[in-house]
Amino acid sequence: MGLAARFALWVSLALAIVMVAASFFLFERSKEHVAQHVERALTQAAQEQHSAAQSAARGEPHHRTTSQRAAMLEGDVMRMDVVIEEGPRKGQAATRYGVEDGPSVVVPKDRGRQESDLFALFAFVTGMVILVGAGVASLIALRVSQPLQGLVQDVRTIARGNLRHRTHVKASGEVRDLARAIDKMGESLAEAQGSEVQLGIRLRERELALELAQAFLPSEEPWIDGYRVQGRFEPSAEPGGGFFDYCQAEGRAIFFVCDVSGRGVPGSLIGATARAYLRTALQSEPDLAKALGWVNRELYRDVERGLFVTALVLVLDPLEHTAELACAGHKLPLLRFDASDGQLKSLQPNGFALGFDGGPVFDKRLEVIRIPFQPGDRVMLAGAGLASVAKENGQEWGEQGLYRTLAKFARLEPDLLVDKIVAAAHAFAGPGPQEDDMALLVLARDSA
Repeated sequence: MGLAARFALWVSLALAIVMVAASFFLFERSKEHVAQHVERALTQAAQEQHSAAQSAARGEPHHRTTSQRAAMLEGDVMRMDVVIEEGPRKGQAATRYGVEDGPSVVVPKDRGRQESDLFALFAFVTGMVILVGAGVASLIALRVSQPLQGLVQDVRTIARGNLRHRTHVKASGEVRDLARAIDKMGESLAEAQGSEVQLGIRLRERELALELAQAFLPSEEPWIDGYRVQGRFEPSAEPGGGFFDYCQAEGRAIFFVCDVSGRGVPGSLIGATARAYLRTALQSEPDLAKALGWVNRELYRDVERGLFVTALVLVLDPLEHTAELACAGHKLPLLRFDASDGQLKSLQPNGFALGFDGGPVFDKRLEVIRIPFQPGDRVMLAGAGLASVAKENGQEWGEQGLYRTLAKFARLEPDLLVDKIVAAAHAFAGPGPQEDDMALLVLARDSA
């Protein structure tokens, strides 16, 4: 039964009990009052008749009455309202009962006292009914309001931040449902708060990872006589530590693109460490294989087992117009556009990821190849995230999509070529957030 129905039932039962008790009391007291007044009237009538008989025996007049109005009762008995004009009750109102020209009984009226007694009785009963009804209503209201007051305190406790607080009210019906709803609300708020904290942490980690990624990107392209360079980096919704960089040392121009196995701040820190090691080794050691071997050993010592960095490294000799290429487990090959025949070729030497092996396997697997640079040639180094952009249904752009785009726009200037490739990737994936970082580097030799 609902709260409103129970409240109405309790109040109705309480009022019914009070009214029955009041009616019974009023009925009994009214009977007593009527009996008392009848007895008093008969006593007064007997006294009046006795007094009239004594006066008649002495030959003295007792009283004379004047009739005001008359009414016929049962049979020939008439009732008349009269005023006593003589005798000890002169001027008092009375009622005369008798037959015409026959004996009669005169009963003096005591109306004022009778009315006052009845008024006092009804006033007393009315006051008791009001008092008892108010008391019963207060008790019922207290019974109903106590659980609600408890729930109010529970809500205030939750509002002060104690989201793990649970209600302790024992009730039924709507109050019980309300208590359960408050408990569920507290659970939901606690979960939402936890989710908000986790979201805040993740957002802060993402911001920090983005700051690290942006901080370690090259501020400007290097100037190389007869060559042009263009790079682009676009971080994903959750940065993964991928990056590209270039530097110069002793007449050599060094370019590398890397992917990191971790994500977020850990991935960005590993990427920053790998970038520092690569710049240091490649600038100080002319032998590309030895430089990468040293980087591998340092990363293996520093990073947690199972984490690694892949790299595609190109070292250009702008005077000889040749370059050395090494691949340390990088997924995407170097793509070379040969201007002489207009063909697009992929180059991917053997190699193991940096930091995955302590040294022997890496050194044994690493392969360095030499490639020529003819006028108009272009090479592209890219992170795996560029080819892994996907539609909402999971379909990836893939290496083939990248190859077709590069072949179509290969003769463009490096900056325009990079724009076309990135635009094509976004057009394929759609407006949603990308899952992986996109790192892209294009090196072109000027045409003769």
